[in-house]
Amino acid sequence: MSTNPNTITKGRILVYRVYDIGEEVDLEKAGKILADATTSRSKFRLKKINRQAVIVSNDPLSIIIGNYTYKDQGQEFSCEMSAKLWDFGTLSITFEYNIPAGTSIDGLRELSKLIQHYEDLENYARAKALELSHQIQEAIGKINEIKDTEVNEDFILYFIEKFANDYADASQILDQEDIAALILTEEKYTLSPQIYVRLYESKLQYYKNDLAVIDWNSAFIIEPSGSLDIPDVIEFALSQLLEMRYYDDLLDKKLREIYSAIELKEMNIFSSRYTDLALEAGQRYIEIAEIVETVENSLKVIGDLYHSVVFRMASSKFRFNDWQSSIDNKLENLADICKLLLDNINHRRSHILELIVVALISLELIPLFEHIQKLFK
Repeated sequence: MSTNPNTITKGRILVYRVYDIGEEVDLEKAGKILADATTSRSKFRLKKINRQAVIVSNDPLSIIIGNYTYKDQGQEFSCEMSAKLWDFGTLSITFEYNIPAGTSIDGLRELSKLIQHYEDLENYARAKALELSHQIQEAIGKINEIKDTEVNEDFILYFIEKFANDYADASQILDQEDIAALILTEEKYTLSPQIYVRLYESKLQYYKNDLAVIDWNSAFIIEPSGSLDIPDVIEFALSQLLEMRYYDDLLDKKLREIYSAIELKEMNIFSSRYTDLALEAGQRYIEIAEIVETVENSLKVIGDLYHSVVFRMASSKFRFNDWQSSIDNKLENLADICKLLLDNINHRRSHILELIVVALISLELIPLFEHIQKLFK
């Protein structure tokens, strides 16, 4: 690494917290609620989205939350908070910290460590997400209370606009500074060469003076133009990831409930229990399949080839294919359970009907047998 490290003169640290606040959101209605509340000094204000690279089926609602200042380990930290509300029920909260001019990459690692180790940051983000979700609850089908045990996502992004000595080729920084240790939040040990190769082989560049290195929980971006298009693409991918994880977890719970219900109760054709289970399984299948399809189709167009590459890279790092495969398998299991329950019930009922028919025929034959018996006496 360089003995005379370059320093950052302009940059930001973006810390994301993403929550599933409920079912599908009526963004138009939510926007009206917040716009009306703004006149009465609401804590949340709308912000216009200036989006060029990313075109989604329904643009998120961008919200200004305000400044957040706190003290930790004798230092004062100040950041701007904002949020994006997505129509498929996800709320992403962003803490934006300015990087002090003159900060080296090693200094950035120390600053990042302090920010990430502040435990109340998560609590504050969760409280704001709950507060906002209750304010717009009329626009949400059903609110999730965002408990500590609920699935959520976190991510940190280092966004650098300018260095004291600009790089002719931004990728040179990878040879001069330990960017891998920054991205992987490695504090104690030196990383192996294989880790550097794995991480840096997926680096992306559009111009020579920009750079994007993305991993599963953090990213390092050099963007001299100051455009936040790349962070927006990553934030969108992060919101999609949360929805996949949320519905994968929900499917697990529903399948366990149905398995337990089947094991604890014997099949009884005169009870509606299994019919209800079958109908519930079918209803859940339709609901979840529809929402998952909405999430998958929410990104209609990436306006630029480079941004589509960034989105695919983020999707790969977030293992979208694995989550999608898991959801598809569980949806198939849910559909199979629904079909098996109904088939089993219908099969047993058909047997009972056959027995009833035989019994009725037997009853009809009794007088005939009695008449024949009289004839032979």
